[in-house]
Amino acid sequence: MSESFQYTREIVREGKVPVSTKIYQGFGGIVNSHKDFAFNTFLLLYYSQILGLSASLVSIVIAIALIVDAVSDPVVGSISDNFKSKLGRRHPFMIGAAIPFGLTLFFLFSPPAGLGTWLLLAWLLFFTIAARLMFTFFIIPWNAIAAEFSNDYVERTSIITYRYMVGWVGGVSFSLFTWSYLFPNTEEYPAGQLNPEYYPVFGAVVGCLVVVWAFISAFGTKREIPYLLQPINPTPSFSLRRILGEVMLALKNHNFRRLFLVALLFSGLAGVGGVFDIYMNTYFWEFTPDELRWFAFAAIGAICAFITVPFLQRWIDKHILLQYFLSIYMIGAILKVCFRFWGVWPENGDPMLLTMLIVHAIIMVYLLTTCGIMVGSLIIDLMDEQELETSKRQEGVFSSALGFSAKLTSSAGIVIGGFLLDFVIAFPKQAKMGAVDDDTLFLLALNDGVIIPLLFFLPIYLMTKMTMTRARLAEVQTVLQDRRS
Repeated sequence: MSESFQYTREIVREGKVPVSTKIYQGFGGIVNSHKDFAFNTFLLLYYSQILGLSASLVSIVIAIALIVDAVSDPVVGSISDNFKSKLGRRHPFMIGAAIPFGLTLFFLFSPPAGLGTWLLLAWLLFFTIAARLMFTFFIIPWNAIAAEFSNDYVERTSIITYRYMVGWVGGVSFSLFTWSYLFPNTEEYPAGQLNPEYYPVFGAVVGCLVVVWAFISAFGTKREIPYLLQPINPTPSFSLRRILGEVMLALKNHNFRRLFLVALLFSGLAGVGGVFDIYMNTYFWEFTPDELRWFAFAAIGAICAFITVPFLQRWIDKHILLQYFLSIYMIGAILKVCFRFWGVWPENGDPMLLTMLIVHAIIMVYLLTTCGIMVGSLIIDLMDEQELETSKRQEGVFSSALGFSAKLTSSAGIVIGGFLLDFVIAFPKQAKMGAVDDDTLFLLALNDGVIIPLLFFLPIYLMTKMTMTRARLAEVQTVLQDRRS
């Protein structure tokens, strides 16, 4: 084994990872959920529908920021993997990124009044890039830590489950708070999400909260540093060539390559769908914030996933669960819009429509949460396989490479979504709820609910080629244990 690839723990853990550690680690998931909520729900809507910029131009700017962010992911991952300090490899970055991330979120939703089109686009570009870069310095090390807590096949899933559980509780609570208090309806704006005055307050609140949650996660897991793997030898000097080599080394793992492609495809499709979500809720389903807040009950699906995943995973391998649940998710996404086309759903304004769509959302969240837990746990298993095959652990690089693939194709998806809004759907700017014609709404729903979900069969097919099973992991860990002893 190459000496530069040797790792050690100051203390070898005996017994299971404390539940409190899993919960503290999960607080980082709230940072992620708040960021996703702010970016995916409001950013395009705010700068295009409310501030009046072209949706295609805004989507291009957001995509450029995503590409810059994607390129930074492997850099941060490699630096984190090879970093040495008294606070370990990960915690210095998590702590240092928290406050700058919160500030950039505030400024992103508080542009100065009177900016022209190009200055407003420049403001959007600068603070979107800044926010995403600061978030990367937090989330890549945070993701990597989960891979170092335990070697047990089932407990790894437990760690990811707690991470999702805490993230979901925090995310849903904030969503409920946002729709209830930060975007109230007025006579002028019956749909509060279209009122420009509310966005600076939203930016300030979400900016402060992400700092709090990031600090809780970082300082709450600080006691675990002695149990985490650290490189024995001095940290290699920074080198883009070395970083590229480490990424290529990660991609030599055939299972990781497949997961990498799955992330590419899934994120691209999700990027297009994410552009349409707030448009569908506002203009197609005609939901106000008073109604949107009840979608917080979709968290019931996540709770069901947290309860059932440990049992499912004891009997079914992770990649098999992924195939089944992602397939059902694809079908459910198509049926949501088709039920409106077929006259199954009640008309807009009928309270029963909201109830039925909340039930649908609960089912979809259950499926997607289970898939997310399986992916996170599967990635951890692949770390051991990578160490066996290369003698090098690459938690940060694996995490960042997946982040790179997700952001790269998500940026393409956002651009495609923006262009579809402007040039295929021809959605009007600064439109009022109830004022968009039926043909435009039909095109919006067809793209969002039929064409895009049908393409999910591609990542589903790739998951059938995964070979990391429970038995395979046991073989890998036996060899690694012999090698380290």
